[in-house]
Formats: sequence, C-alpha cells, structure tokens
Amino acid sequence: MDYSADQLIGFMQQSEPVDDATRMKIFEFLSQRFSLIPVKGGFPAPGQSPREFKAPVENNWSQWCSQKRPFANSDFFPERAGIACGPASGVLVLDIDDMCKFQEWLAAHKLHELPATLTIKTGGTGERYHYYFQYPQDGKSYGNRSVRGVFDIRGQGGQVLCPGSLHPETRMPYVISNLAEIAEAPSWLLNYTLHKSVQADNAAPSLTNEATEVPIMTQSSATPQPSVQFVANLPVSDEIKQMILTPFPKGQRSEHSMAVLVGLLSANVDEKTILSIYHSYPIGEKAKEVGNQWLEREIEKAKEHIAKVKTSAPVPTNPFAPSGNQAPKVSYCVFNAMDVVNKNIQFDYFIDNFWPKGEPLLITGPGGSGKSIMTLQIAMDLIFPPAQGFLGTFNVKPTPHKVLFVQSENTFVGMKQRFVEVRSPKSGYQIADQLLQDGIFFLGVNNDIRSIGDMMSQSFLDAIQKAVETHQTDIIILDPLISFHGQDENSNDQMRRLLDQVAVFTESLGASPLLIHHHGKFTSESGPGGGRGASAIGDWSPNTWELTYNKNQKRFTLTHKKARNLALQGSLDLELHHLRFRPLTSSSASGAGQIAVEALKNLGGTATSKDQLKKEVQDVYRNQNKGETISSNTAGKRIDEAVAAGLIKENPIQGSKSKGYSF
Repeated sequence: MDYSADQLIGFMQQSEPVDDATRMKIFEFLSQRFSLIPVKGGFPAPGQSPREFKAPVENNWSQWCSQKRPFANSDFFPERAGIACGPASGVLVLDIDDMCKFQEWLAAHKLHELPATLTIKTGGTGERYHYYFQYPQDGKSYGNRSVRGVFDIRGQGGQVLCPGSLHPETRMPYVISNLAEIAEAPSWLLNYTLHKSVQADNAAPSLTNEATEVPIMTQSSATPQPSVQFVANLPVSDEIKQMILTPFPKGQRSEHSMAVLVGLLSANVDEKTILSIYHSYPIGEKAKEVGNQWLEREIEKAKEHIAKVKTSAPVPTNPFAPSGNQAPKVSYCVFNAMDVVNKNIQFDYFIDNFWPKGEPLLITGPGGSGKSIMTLQIAMDLIFPPAQGFLGTFNVKPTPHKVLFVQSENTFVGMKQRFVEVRSPKSGYQIADQLLQDGIFFLGVNNDIRSIGDMMSQSFLDAIQKAVETHQTDIIILDPLISFHGQDENSNDQMRRLLDQVAVFTESLGASPLLIHHHGKFTSESGPGGGRGASAIGDWSPNTWELTYNKNQKRFTLTHKKARNLALQGSLDLELHHLRFRPLTSSSASGAGQIAVEALKNLGGTATSKDQLKKEVQDVYRNQNKGETISSNTAGKRIDEAVAAGLIKENPIQGSKSKGYSF
C-alpha cells in the first residue's frame, strides 16, 4: 500500500510497532532525505549482545557518510535501518544516554539547553534521545565524540538507527518525539566534536555560511544561498519565506513554487525581484533546470489564480499544497454591544468549574503523567455522570453527550484493556455496554482506532466532519495535538493559525474540542500554561489544566493553570484506581504513613504491639478501598513510614523485644 508523507510521519510518531511492509515504506521515505544504510536484521538469541544488531552489514559503510547511498528495498532488513551521519545526510546527531546526567553536564559547563530540533526517542529502556542538528558546510570534518554514560556525538564515520526501526532488545520502535526543523548545531557541540572541549582551541568553527534550517523530510541541496536576511525582509508570511529557502525534492517543487509565486505577487513584489529570487535560492531549482520560459508561464498562472480568488476570498498561503491547506468557510458580520447584552444565552458547563460549554479545553503535562487516561475518564463521565462527580469534586451536568476520539497513541488492544480495567467489578464504575456503543467513538485508519491526519488538511477535516454528523458527537478529543499538524511547534504565528482553525472548525460543527499537549523534556520547553513550544498555545486556550506525576510520592497532581471565564480551582492531588483518577484518600493525602495514624486513632491512641497495629492498618485500608487488602508486611512498612515521618511514636516495652505505639 502507498502512504502519503503525512501518514508515514504519523507512523513514525506512534509508540506501537507497524508491520514490516509499512516499516520498509518508512525507510524508503527517509532515504529521500538521509543516506540510509543497511543494518543487521532479526533479534538476539539468549546470551547474544543486542549491540550486534545495531551494526551496519557492509564493511565499507562509512563511505555513505560522505556520499549518499542509493536506496534499494532488497538491501535492507525490515527490522531496522541506519542513518549515516555526516555530509551525505547533512546531520550531526547527539545521542543522549542519560537525560539527568546530561542536564548536570550542561550545568557544570555553564551551557544553555538544546535548541528545538528534530528529536527521536530511542526504542530502548529509559529516556534516551537522538537530537538531530545540521552538519556545517564549512569544509571541516566533524567526527564522533563521547562522554561516557552521558552522550555520544555521531558525525562523519558515525551512524544511528532511524525512526521506525525496532530496538533489538525491547523490539519497540524509535519514534519522533519532536517533529521540528533540523536546527543549527550549538557551538559547544561543534567545538567538542573538533577539540573535545566546549571551547575552540584557536577559533570557533565558522557558523556564518548562512545555511538555513532544513525541514526533516526534504532532500539536501548545494544551491548557494546569498542572503537569508534578504528573504527575512520580504513582505510575505514566514511559511513563504521558509519555502523560498527550502530545497524540495523532485515531484514537490512545482506546487511549492506556485505557492511562493502567489505569495510574492500578492504582496506586490515586482517580477524582476521574483526572477532574482528564483535564480538565487533553492525555490528556483526547477526554473534553473527547465528555463525562464517555464517560470514566466508559472508567473502568469499565479496571476490568473490571484485574479480569480480576489473577489471572493483571501489568497491562501499555499493553494496547491498536497494537504489541501484550506480553512473552514466563515461569514463575517458586525454586532453592537446591545446585541451582546440581549443575546439569549447563559454561561454553563459540561463539568462545573472545570470545563465551560462551548469553549476549548487544553490538558497539558509531561509524558507518562496520565493525560490519555484522564481524557478517557472525562469522556466516560460525560456520557455516564458519576454520583460523586468528576474526580469526586466537580459536578457533571446530566445533559447527554457523545464523544469522538481522534487519537494516535492507543491501539485496539491497548484501549480494550483500559475499558476492561475501568469496568472491572472492583472499580466501582459500572457503565452499560449500550452507553459505550452510543456515546464514545474513535476515528480510525486502516482497521485501527488510531488516526493519522493534519488539521490544516481539508480531507482530514472532511473525515472528522462526516464522523461528527453521522454519530452526532458534540465533543472532539485530539490526543495528542502534535500528531495532527505539521506546523512549527515553536512558531507563534503557525500555532495560532492552527489553533484558530481548530476552534472555528469545531464551532462550525457545534462541537467543543479537548486538546492534549505534551510538555517538553526541559523546563524551557514548557510554556506558561500551554505545554511546550510557542506561547501562543497557552494564550489561545481559554481553559487549561496541567497533569503531573511525582514518582517519589506516587501521586498525580491536577493544577488549574488558566481560566478565562471562571475562577481558578487550584490543585488536586490524585491517585489511580483501576485506571480511574480519584482524590487521594486520607491515608495517602499526607503520605503513605498516614494510614497508620488512622489505625492508631481507632485503637484509642495506643497500640501494645506492632502486630496489633498492623491488623488495624489492614482493616483501615480494606474499608477505604472497597474490600481490597494489603499484606501484613505492607502494613508494617506503613507503620515504619509513620514513625520515620514523626506522625506516631514507637515505644520500647520493658523486658520485651516488642514495641508499643502512641502519639
């Protein structure tokens, strides 16, 4: 099966492995941009080192660091492929083994955090990442360096497994965790590669070659770029400026060229300047190949297009983009202030003091904090409101709702397991089959409940609209936001346009959107109230909640970060019970040892032995957790924790090895 670029990028962002045929399509796609090399296939037998299965199979593979290797499916094993770093791929890759140690290393050398760039999470255990940076075109050879146990730099003579590859030990894929343009390498990284020092021995490597950031999925080009500043000063959008500086592969050049011509002519850039741009920058590669007559014909076509759309609609930024970049239809009108005052509407909620009706809701948080579980709970509580309220705190309106999930991370089997766990007899939340059948829907692709698409693509919007109209859903959940757009996450301009499109589109359907957005790996990548990336994300959202998880305290915290039309609700400490969040019980609200305090109170403030107190701790736990039990050893640990925290006192009993307890 043939896949679009958006679909293949979507596959590289999902944590579940794809089939071998699809993985080969990913490798073929990546070979358009990078120099891919064959790597050993299969998986290690017991006692065999997984490292062997990351090794290239060709003896002279390093030649492909300087020269781009021709791609042929028959040369590659379906499990994994490598990217030969260096000039041929145009990248230096920073392989971070231990994020905490890396942060400490940066701090010790007084270095800034890494710039946003294409980032791959490896399929191995732990938080390990590959950061891709541009390989400088200054004539110097940037090779490989390492700080043991912290990071490796892979350049000329180095290689890394590409996205989609299966880790030989875990069999899990390497996934795109940040789909960003490949940034210039930090000066310290270049210096360390050359001199094994964050400072250059003599002079720092030249970074004045004005090479522009190259989008992840474009081929490299040696086209000279006289002045990036000239392009920056053009009276066109950032998107058009980026197209001018981007060397697109054959098959995509004409459509992007037309978009640039429309943008330049619409901004009243004269034709002489346009011809100069096409002779000097990557956007003119095809024009230089086929001649000026082709370009002159294209200019006339662009003028005709502008004339056609001028009377009816604004000129789209890229009218011929493959994604069909079109905004929902809107009609403009003017209201006076009394129209607003007399409008027969009332401020209301889906969930009281949590999510107002008709407004978008943004939930942010770091990876692994339970955001997807939280959204599933919101969906289930909307179609079947619990008597005690959402999270035992917020009243859920009894108005019937229907929810459409547009999500990319949970497979059929994973989502089924969640529903089974949530509806287990011990969970205390029994929802009827009919309510699930009629109330929660998933927009899937290719017989899977995971979806692939771009909210700037009309075909994807049409698919969502059809699902909403067919099943009459009034809630749309995008989980996570990054999976459903191709914009620069750090661009305020691009992200605001995307989010405004989401708002206008969902409003036109009579639906309210709930968006899931991740935090970055570093503090600087988590904007105030909006997760990672552009501040426009947090500015756009009228209602934002942040979900975090403290591993040491084993508690989740949900914090109200922004409320445009209601009072901030503060923070709630939560725990997971059969994949449903609930407020921390009194036993855990002040730490696990608090349950021993409750038990000691039940005994009148005195326990004559640890066994006596352990039995009471077990009884308290059983009563607080609807019949669930803990072992005697666990009860003993809770007592020890209470003593260590100073919540209760341990008293020696004269003439006995036993201990008594009191306040």
